[in-house]
Parts: sequence; structure tokens; C-alpha cells
Amino acid sequence: MQCSVCGQDYGLTHRCAGVAPLANTDELAPPPPLRFAPFHYFSEAFKILCWDDVAVRRASRDNNSLLYGFLIFALAAALPFAIFVFRALSAGYRVSPTVVLIRFAITAAVGLLWIVLQIGLSHVLAKTLFDAKGSYIAVMRAYLLGQLFQCFVIIPVVGPMAAGLGGIAVLMLVFEEVDGIERMKAFGLAATIGVTFWILFVWVINPALQSA
Repeated sequence: MQCSVCGQDYGLTHRCAGVAPLANTDELAPPPPLRFAPFHYFSEAFKILCWDDVAVRRASRDNNSLLYGFLIFALAAALPFAIFVFRALSAGYRVSPTVVLIRFAITAAVGLLWIVLQIGLSHVLAKTLFDAKGSYIAVMRAYLLGQLFQCFVIIPVVGPMAAGLGGIAVLMLVFEEVDGIERMKAFGLAATIGVTFWILFVWVINPALQSA
């Protein structure tokens, strides 16, 4: 059954939250064309990291989010390599730019493929288990733009764990706002997928990259 007031589907019982607030005027505007606006999209990415639900919904409708999300992801992936090169040069070691660029390209490509697979599996499960309303590309736009949490990985000791928790938090928010899943269900799905992929990365992918 569906509530005639708030529009939410329910079973035997239902606690109505009342009429949903009107959408923000920015959400009602047509999707913007492709444009050069790095400061705007980095600001939107920061808002997503701070759990701004309106920014998530805007990003899900904007194809620019894919482009700038990839740039943010690439910059975050480059940070560990930049730190490694700086420390090596400071210690007097020689560093081959070609080797560094090749390893960065492999790492970025694997990481991007990882995100595509993770979001794909997550969205299929959301559709199957929780009747998700959004589209795969909308989820991908919002999640990819929210990749600033990847920068946490450069923090000593706690960095990788912080990045993993940040990924779960952003994924949960995207499920809730784009796919229309209840918060606890979104949290359970995001946590399950995030932890599973983190274990696979730590025990399978990362050792493979290190030996490459």
C-alpha cells in the first residue's frame, strides 16, 4: 500500500512523516551543460563529503559530475605517489618518472574499475532487495563526485580506515537520496558492500598491484 500523504510504500503499519517539502529550486532546474567550473564542482564534492543531501541530488542529475568526479579521484590517487616521489628525492634517491606514471595509471585504472563494479553490484542489490528508484548512472554521478574521502588515505596509520569509512558513508547517503532507500537499509547495504570490497582490495588487489 502507499500513503496518500507522504507517498511512502508500507506494509501493515506506517508512521507518516507528513507532506514532503518542496524541492529546492536548484533541483528543479534542467541539468547544466558540460562546462569548465572546477571550483563549483570541488565545492559540491566537499558538500557531499559533509553529507549535503541537496548536493547529492544535484550531482545525480549532472553529467559534469562524472568528469569532475574522475578528476577528483585521479588527484586523490596521485597523492600517495607524489608523497613517495618527494620523500625519495629528499633522501637523495633517483626516481624514474616513467615507472611512477605507469604505476599511477595502473592504480587509477584499477581503482576506477573497482568503483564501477562496486556501484554496479550495489545498485543491482538495491533494485532487487529494496525496490530502488534511481538509475545506475545517477548513482554513479553522485558517488564519483563524492570521492574526496579518498584523500584520507595519505593520513598515517588511520588513513586507509578513514577512507574506507568515508566511502561507506557517502555510498549510504547516495543510496538514500538517489535510490530512495530507507536510511537503515541504505546503511546496511553500503556497509556490507564497502567492507566486502575493502577486504577483497586489501587481500587480493593491493598485493597484486604491489607485485606488478
